[in-house]
Amino acid sequence: MKIIQVTTILTSPNQNYLFVKIITDSGVYGVGDASLNGREQAVADLIDAYLTPLLIGRDPGQIEDFWQLAYRGTYWRGGNIMMSALCGIDMALWDILGKTSGKPLYALLGGKMRNSVLCYSHILGKTMEDKIARAADYVKQRQLKVIRLRAGIPAAAGTFGVKSPQNGPLVEPWNPEEEIYNSIEYFIRVREAVGRDVGIIYDLHERFSPDQAIRIMRSLELYNPFFIEDPIAPDCVDSLRYVREKTSVPIAFGELYKSRWECLPAITGHWVDYIRCDVIRVGGITEARKIASLAETYDIKTAWHGPNDVSPITHAVNWHLNVSEYNFGIQEDGTTDGLIHEVVSGGPVYENGSLFMEDRPGIGCDVDEAAAARYPFRKAYIPICRQGDGSLHTW
Repeated sequence: MKIIQVTTILTSPNQNYLFVKIITDSGVYGVGDASLNGREQAVADLIDAYLTPLLIGRDPGQIEDFWQLAYRGTYWRGGNIMMSALCGIDMALWDILGKTSGKPLYALLGGKMRNSVLCYSHILGKTMEDKIARAADYVKQRQLKVIRLRAGIPAAAGTFGVKSPQNGPLVEPWNPEEEIYNSIEYFIRVREAVGRDVGIIYDLHERFSPDQAIRIMRSLELYNPFFIEDPIAPDCVDSLRYVREKTSVPIAFGELYKSRWECLPAITGHWVDYIRCDVIRVGGITEARKIASLAETYDIKTAWHGPNDVSPITHAVNWHLNVSEYNFGIQEDGTTDGLIHEVVSGGPVYENGSLFMEDRPGIGCDVDEAAAARYPFRKAYIPICRQGDGSLHTW
């Protein structure tokens, strides 16, 4: 069996996505997700111009060989655009392997260790007061065991929805010193609203300095966070160690990591309790399972990144990884309603605080190219933050 065609599918059913379809001479094809918010066109160009010629005529079962070829063959390794492109291809190749063997992806990864996947959902609302007022009813209605909050009110709500092409990023005001007290108050009031038995994840979204993050985390120790997500930016590696040493709160980190090598200091130093890379950003299934194995060696759990702007294909991959990993911790609930389901079929289903999937060969998803064409791609940017003095701040 040989690869005869590689197609990139740019589409925007309210949110921009980039899908990859790899077709073989036997008629079997696989699909993958290569979306990179704000840079989808660049990823598509890399696949079309440089990686597709390397794929045509290859055996699709040589997944590891192609991963190494694409990663090391550039000489200058990695980067978000390369790793997203590699992910879309890697997923599609694993999908083909599952379909040709007649087995779901998790069976290829060693089989199930669990039947359902514990997940957490986001508390949504336009203001802090709105979110606090909704929290208890939302938990009860969805029978949630764990919820997630995010620093920043309303935290650029709706900025990923693409209604028309953008000529530049949307700007959100952010003054971290002023937000420290708001962030602490927000968490405490939600804890009071939902009670002590509900786990609360708090995403600081890399918006605070190490000392600011420590102040917040120490103030919340008595309120038992499930974990604090991305308390600082990843650029200074040693800052994560510094934060770890100053607080007892569990830490989840890794959304901006692009490979196992970037994960290594946090894992080997045991600076985190949960590794939460985005499978799309680290080069797909092949790399994600290696990261999970490294984390297991150091008693660190997985919590793969998966907000509701990520496609059902990636959420399906997350689910297959989750059910087959020993050191699974928790999964971000990215199940969505809306236009994306006209384009992508399949994916996890939410029920009473957990995620489930039917057994289908491969990843278990498909892309309707005709439906994708009804929602043309529109250029968009990741939002940015600016402080009161006009200076740029990590979003």
